[in-house]
Amino acid sequence: MMKKRALFLALAVAALCALPLLASCSGGGSSDTVEPAADGSYALVEDGKLTVAASLDFPPFENLNNGNVEGFEVDLMKAIAEQLGLECNYLPTMKFDTIIPALVAGGTADVGVSGFTITPEREEEVDFSTPFCDTNQCIVVLNGSDITDESQLAGKRIGAETGTTGLTWSKENLSDAQEIVAFDEYPAVFAALQSGQVAAAVLDKPVADYYIKIAYSDCQVVKEIPTGEQYGIAVSKENPNLTAAINDAIAALEADGTIAELNQKWFGN
Repeated sequence: MMKKRALFLALAVAALCALPLLASCSGGGSSDTVEPAADGSYALVEDGKLTVAASLDFPPFENLNNGNVEGFEVDLMKAIAEQLGLECNYLPTMKFDTIIPALVAGGTADVGVSGFTITPEREEEVDFSTPFCDTNQCIVVLNGSDITDESQLAGKRIGAETGTTGLTWSKENLSDAQEIVAFDEYPAVFAALQSGQVAAAVLDKPVADYYIKIAYSDCQVVKEIPTGEQYGIAVSKENPNLTAAINDAIAALEADGTIAELNQKWFGN
């Protein structure tokens, strides 16, 4: 049963400054569909815990390493939970395209992460926190491929993860491709690339860079696509005060330098 918790009063910050390179704390967010509680309370799936739904195949943002959940967003969510006086509880990994439906249905998680780009379509279903990271898409191929640009993908099979903006971009911009193939997880996308099932893959550039660095050195990014995306934390529209509390926490973490430290830790900038 959903339980109420008093809204944590975080540090007030007038404006958010830009984060280095990958990350950005520019303003944003969608309008609430319900009136926030007058007492500032918000709902939690489990009292005392901030329950997080994520697809744990999204390094360096979320990843399973010997059974431990780690990554930039993991550290960020732990810091936000601490600001709110809560314990951060990551659920077992979920398929990326099931996270927002779970938030809409309620009862499973308080928030959803895994590099959720804030889009008008997603904002119809959930609210988003202040954006905290800027990113672009990119094209990945095997080393030695003659593909260097999206114009060379006509007649090719292209891989992307289900529910991602990489898949959306591919469908909208690669109409001459033989087929756009959707996979449940990024490792499956890379496996398809290695086996020749697809000729190229489209995904978030920081994620592609990380996968290539740690596991897929036979692949390379050949083109960064300037999609100008921003990541945010997804929250149910029925819980506007939780979104407000998270935004206050992000502001406090920006002000005290925590987010800058996380950028240095995970991105080296």
